[in-house]
Amino acid sequence: MSEAANNQTGDLSSAEPEPDSRQLRVDIDLRDAAWQGHQDDLRAQAILVWSHLALPSAEVSLVLTDSAFIAELNETYRDKKGATNVLSFPAQDFAAPVSADALAALPAPRLLGDIVLAHDVVLAEADVQGKNPDDHMHHLLIHGLLHLLGHDHVAPQAAAQMEALEISLLAAQGRPNPYLTEQAK
Repeated sequence: MSEAANNQTGDLSSAEPEPDSRQLRVDIDLRDAAWQGHQDDLRAQAILVWSHLALPSAEVSLVLTDSAFIAELNETYRDKKGATNVLSFPAQDFAAPVSADALAALPAPRLLGDIVLAHDVVLAEADVQGKNPDDHMHHLLIHGLLHLLGHDHVAPQAAAQMEALEISLLAAQGRPNPYLTEQAK
């Protein structure tokens, strides 16, 4: 995905402090003006999640786009038609959730991959599901980041583990469980 992303024009904003030994560097590629004003919040969210996970320093790319671009990626790389909310393109091949030691064993700068979020899809889903759009956006960022770290939701046990971690990370920030139905809230 990185090559495709590099072939598009966008505002690449990566001004952030130098990472320390447990910092996540988040390079943001702003491709849809609707995301304007969310970049710092999303970067801070990713860094906060990283600190909770207590992992060694690494880098990710966050592509903030729309349904048209993510639909193109979804079809090109996953053979699925239509837009989705978030896509992750891992730079590492973690067969299972990576441990801090395994991540630390990778050579610096420990590039993890790309997370792509589609603004219009995120807002539409939040509306349909009766969720706060910011909460939904933060959940999907965590979801994408966990995919880069080797988590998946294919098998029921792996899905339960990933969901529990997402719920825990969101709760640490005072955000609600994204898997509760409206009736259960």
